[in-house]
Amino acid sequence: MEILETIHCILRPITLDDTQDLFEYYSIPAVVKYLPIKVHKSISDTRRFIKSYFINNYQKGKVSHYAVVLKTQNKVIGNVGFNNIYPTDKNGEIGICINPDYWGHNLSFELAQVLVDYAFKKLNFDYVYAITYDDNIYSKSALVQLRFIYESNFKKRIKNLNNKIVKCNKFVLYKENYTK
Repeated sequence: MEILETIHCILRPITLDDTQDLFEYYSIPAVVKYLPIKVHKSISDTRRFIKSYFINNYQKGKVSHYAVVLKTQNKVIGNVGFNNIYPTDKNGEIGICINPDYWGHNLSFELAQVLVDYAFKKLNFDYVYAITYDDNIYSKSALVQLRFIYESNFKKRIKNLNNKIVKCNKFVLYKENYTK
């Protein structure tokens, strides 16, 4: 995967050296509540997850998630990317997961912007989409800033919330509507 850069961050493939930094946020219930994983209770949970999810997908040739390295601290503060697509795919879902210590710094906007740019200019996507949850206003605002349009909503059962059904929103940005 190509290394990407934003004003504040470097995006690079995730390695086992990132285990401690990823454990810091994957061990927080608020971070994983909508993810299809359980809260990490130990470093070995995170190590297994990095191997099975990130490294395994890289080895299969998939375009996946990047480690988000904050330049000023040289620390991994999250992961962003496309949810397991192949380089020949023509669309993909953006996913962003940030350590809560860095929420509210408008990083989602700059991270999504570089991913969208990469999707249209390098991967030649026709469109990019994102799924948000009704109570996550921050992710919606970054998408609106990037000119994603609301397409639909649907309900989803979330295991980490005791099978609660939550409202999800799908936002889409088509290549022909993208201007940087």
